[in-house]
Amino acid sequence: MKRFLGSTGALATLVGLLVLSAGVPTWAEDGVTDKEVLIGAGLDLTGAVANWGVNIKAGMEAVFNRVNDMGGVHGRKIKLIAYDHVYQPPKAVTNAKRLVERDKVFVMMGHLGTPTTKAIKDYLEEKQVPNIFPATVASIWTTSGKWHIGDLATYVDQTWLIVDHLVKERKIKKIASFYQDDEYGLDGHQGGKSRLKQYDLAYVAEVDYKRADIDFSSQAAKLKESGAEAVILQAVYREPPRLAEQCHAIGYYPQFIGPSPIVVEKTIELGGKHVEGMIGVEAYPLPTDPGPFLDRYRADMKKYFPILALDTTNLYGYQKAALFVEALQRTGRNLTRDSLLKSIESIKDWDPGWGLKYSYGGDNRRGMSRAARLVIVRDGKWTKITEWIELQEGGRR
Repeated sequence: MKRFLGSTGALATLVGLLVLSAGVPTWAEDGVTDKEVLIGAGLDLTGAVANWGVNIKAGMEAVFNRVNDMGGVHGRKIKLIAYDHVYQPPKAVTNAKRLVERDKVFVMMGHLGTPTTKAIKDYLEEKQVPNIFPATVASIWTTSGKWHIGDLATYVDQTWLIVDHLVKERKIKKIASFYQDDEYGLDGHQGGKSRLKQYDLAYVAEVDYKRADIDFSSQAAKLKESGAEAVILQAVYREPPRLAEQCHAIGYYPQFIGPSPIVVEKTIELGGKHVEGMIGVEAYPLPTDPGPFLDRYRADMKKYFPILALDTTNLYGYQKAALFVEALQRTGRNLTRDSLLKSIESIKDWDPGWGLKYSYGGDNRRGMSRAARLVIVRDGKWTKITEWIELQEGGRR
């Protein structure tokens, strides 16, 4: 009899648990609850490109803070968990495993750096964790399949624009490449080589450097010896000012020009007079440009990060977060990794309010926007010199 009562009690307990669980939402995906979605990011917060990492994080959080203050997206607040990888691939892998296996993030978003993001590519694919809008526009993210989605014109696309400008507009044929010796620098470097070949041209010098380098005197000498009239800078923001200064010290004044990573205030701050006249590619508007989206960006940054100066770096993070929020809104309450990816696929000609449109490009072209324009350092400020252009789709051939 006792055994019968015990079984009845166990059965009653089981039924009670089933009834209770029926009223509690259960989510098959890590990082999603009824009230929250967890986003992971690996950023350089203290290393060589910390200016990028700190500002990207702030830009993303400015959007998330505003959205959370308004109640979240479909009742869910967005929480960003970011760890410092100091721009080192091994540390990026350690952080990714921590985010996915311990913190159980829903997606990786805004992960900074081409070499550092490439280092976690296979791991994220194995775990089937989407790599959404990484803070790198290497062409690899446009052809890597389901789990990786880029958001802006690639380094190859941008370098094609640079080569076209130098050859067609400026009639320059002696062009050299100064590039970071990793997946980031090689992406634009090889893209430029393929574009020059279409003009029956080749680099007159190919000069590389390592991420930790700070002395570019030997590179400056090689560039001067090559007779290059223009030097394409496949670099971030620390190296161009120092290279320009060391070139000027030996009486060498080529046209310096590079893709979007050099178009930050830090380049001007570090370079001063040596970067005057430097040209860059801009893949999204300047922080000072007009428009409702930029008005909201400026207001959010002032409210949530008043001590940070407005800069293309925090605007870069801000636009990523705004695009992600748009995808969440389209997804609705049934939030899974697959439903999010399908929502991103639905984005066609979406303009957040700054005049540039985003469209998902399919499995072979996952960049959301290929718009770009050229800007120049004039009187210590980045100033536009062309209107927006829809770039050709380049490739590392």
